[in-house]
Amino acid sequence: MKITKILTVAAVALGATVALSGCIRETFPKTSTITQEQLMGGQMDIVAENLLKGIPRGVLAPAYGGWDHCDFGFPSVGVFNDQAAQLICTNGWLMGNAPGYNRFMMGAWGKGYGATGYMPVQFWYTYYPQIKSCNDVVVLTAGNDKLKSYSAIARTYRASFYLDLARAFEALPVYAGDLGNSGSYDDACLNVAGLTVPIVNEFTDESAAKNNPRVTREELFTFIFSDLEYAAEAFSSADYVPNGTTDPTLAVVYGLYARAYLWLGGFEDGLSGELPEGKEAYAKAAEYAKMAIAAFGGAIMTEDEWTNPITGFNTKASSWMWTLQHSTDTIAGNLHQFSAHMCPEAAYGYGPLTNPGVSSKAYERLGNGDFRKKLMIDPAHFSTQWDEELQQDVFIADEELAKVAWDAFKPYTTVTSFEEFCTYAPYTFFKFRPGQGNRTDFMTAGAIAIPMMRCEEMYFIDMEATYHIQGADAAMQQLAQFMSNRDSSYSIRTQDILDEIIFQKGIEFWGEGVVMYDMKRLNKGVTCAYEGTSYDPQRRFNSTGRLPWWTPMFPQFETQVNLGIPADKNNPDPTDVYIAIQDL
Repeated sequence: MKITKILTVAAVALGATVALSGCIRETFPKTSTITQEQLMGGQMDIVAENLLKGIPRGVLAPAYGGWDHCDFGFPSVGVFNDQAAQLICTNGWLMGNAPGYNRFMMGAWGKGYGATGYMPVQFWYTYYPQIKSCNDVVVLTAGNDKLKSYSAIARTYRASFYLDLARAFEALPVYAGDLGNSGSYDDACLNVAGLTVPIVNEFTDESAAKNNPRVTREELFTFIFSDLEYAAEAFSSADYVPNGTTDPTLAVVYGLYARAYLWLGGFEDGLSGELPEGKEAYAKAAEYAKMAIAAFGGAIMTEDEWTNPITGFNTKASSWMWTLQHSTDTIAGNLHQFSAHMCPEAAYGYGPLTNPGVSSKAYERLGNGDFRKKLMIDPAHFSTQWDEELQQDVFIADEELAKVAWDAFKPYTTVTSFEEFCTYAPYTFFKFRPGQGNRTDFMTAGAIAIPMMRCEEMYFIDMEATYHIQGADAAMQQLAQFMSNRDSSYSIRTQDILDEIIFQKGIEFWGEGVVMYDMKRLNKGVTCAYEGTSYDPQRRFNSTGRLPWWTPMFPQFETQVNLGIPADKNNPDPTDVYIAIQDL
């Protein structure tokens, strides 16, 4: 390799900042450990390996300088997605806590998704800096067959990041003109139909970045598939051995293919060009989901892996195909971490105040034999009492009933006392546990594993694709077979099999940020305003189709420096298209 390339990479690796558009302006990962001797000595395998380490660490870091406590990279985007899709219901307000303790309130309330809001920035700075890191590795390894696997790892991450961006930023009409100004919103969506995000790759220079338009769905997915094709070839080699759980495998590549084709299956508008759409794409999704299951081995998390009070969803489990791993050097603080928000037992965080869980409607829909329901607080041990100061009913634990519930719940808690148990709201979901079951030391509690892809997702992709191709009966059989792993007495109590698939997928991947993309693709609505709702008043939306803030605008700082995205090619502002229903 020529010395000029080594010196070029050295400039990046030593922390030079490129002052270009928001797409490519970023400092190289501070977590990389590269010495001048390695660079000058041509030890490019060591250099590439160290640069790659910065990518999984980078996606766990605050995206935008820790703007708020909910800024902790990729996992926080997933929480925002599930809050926006109303899958996560923060039930703490039922105990008299302020709804604003939910630091993901913007997702829950549909605020801040306009060009000057925080949400576009959160998406942008979570993904594009890491895309630049992937590009740097691709440049470094170009033309060196011995380093092909390193390039493949970077390309797999890059494909995954672009797939998330494509699904987030492609604007789709809401088709619900009976609410708010959705008619004008729909018109604006149609004006940018089929457009995704700008591509920033290893060839994008400063000049190109300043005039880098949104590419079509066909262009972006062709780019994604080219990265996946490269990675599949490299990972098929017997010489490739993943270095830990953060390195993707052939099964992961197949899984990303399955995700991508599932998204394309939601369209029959002809805007995907030569790529498959509709049933043809769903068939490809099913094919790749099966390939991913076969390549990985098909593991499904066991009841013990789910419910273990010490290791539950904080330690790599048997079905985790691709995993991020927090360590003490990737934890930004006591509140800028997943555990602080999603673990009700993390005493130092927001979890004990917000009590993240499911909605009352979702809880009632789950079968009593479903072991996942065992991790949710049963409302049966509460009574209600009017609070004059708060002007709302609050839940009060009935001591006798609560003791019965506590005896049943004790096996699923760490060291939570009965008195603390009585302060948790009904429907709180103890899915995620603080690291090592530690409730007070935020460094230990925050040092957890977080799944980027689980094998269970492939089963759900396959069954949904089966529904679209073969019909409800065939999909129902697959759903029943999968659900036997969660509820031995499971029975389908609805005629809408697709709705049941998405509902069960929402419970399975609660907090992981997976299902909002399905709901957006399928134009599924939400029902949050109903008698006995557990949603706080600011998020009581009832929609017949997708919510508009599932598509953020492009951030203002990007459109100001990137002339390729003029105002009429930005997504429409979703703010106040839907208004929460105050009177039930």
